Amino acid sequence: MTTVFITGSTDGIGRRTAELLRARGCDVIVHGRDPAKVDAVRSDVGAVAGLVADLGDLHQVEQLADQAAELQPDVLINNAGVYARERIDMPSGEANWVVNHLAASLLTDALIPEMKPGGRVVYVSSIAHGRAQLDLDDPEFERRPYDHYAAYAQSKLANLLMARETARRLGPVADVTVNALHPGVVGTKLLTEGFQVPGRDDLDAGSATSVYLTLDADGTTGQYFVRSKPASPQGLGRDDALAAALYDQTLAAIEERTAQ
Repeated sequence: MTTVFITGSTDGIGRRTAELLRARGCDVIVHGRDPAKVDAVRSDVGAVAGLVADLGDLHQVEQLADQAAELQPDVLINNAGVYARERIDMPSGEANWVVNHLAASLLTDALIPEMKPGGRVVYVSSIAHGRAQLDLDDPEFERRPYDHYAAYAQSKLANLLMARETARRLGPVADVTVNALHPGVVGTKLLTEGFQVPGRDDLDAGSATSVYLTLDADGTTGQYFVRSKPASPQGLGRDDALAAALYDQTLAAIEERTAQ
């Protein structure tokens, strides 16, 4: 039986992904920040475990990775995400960058070595990556004016680039595959409160590509998917040199911040 660890799965796309995968016979591990919500979703979905951690604190993310590793997930879905309209500084840095990018990268780096052959990592990115710029000298808007859309889009570009570069470094015939996806324009809290626009896709549509990459797409790695089909990354999403630089800088930043 496939065991799937889904971050940010107490509501929205993450919860629906957990429900759909459970219905397909998977064991699911749910995650959230609020212990009461995690317990409720664990019970409602029938998850094998519910893990609690604030992804804005990389020390908590390290502990989360250790707890998840003990449960031996076959698949990691980096689903959790935030859209901060105002700058929010979390314990480990700017919210969009830490929660959306650094936390996902830490979990990926920690769990891949623990996965059995056939393991998978899925990054929930966004079509917003196509309009993003990535300033590796100032990814957390410490020296430039904070722009909420730019901060979010940059983090989603980072998701896509990390998926591509991790897959490249693992190699085309690696035991673990790594892919990224755009879930659609779904009326989640992130969209309606962050972007302040209505959604046009429902939760089933928003979860479908995560389910597909968990159970199908055998042997496919380093790709970007939209509506369960491979798609071409846009803008800087095709920049392999940027992906390599981001990868190295990301792991160095994680090491530095978790050592503090």
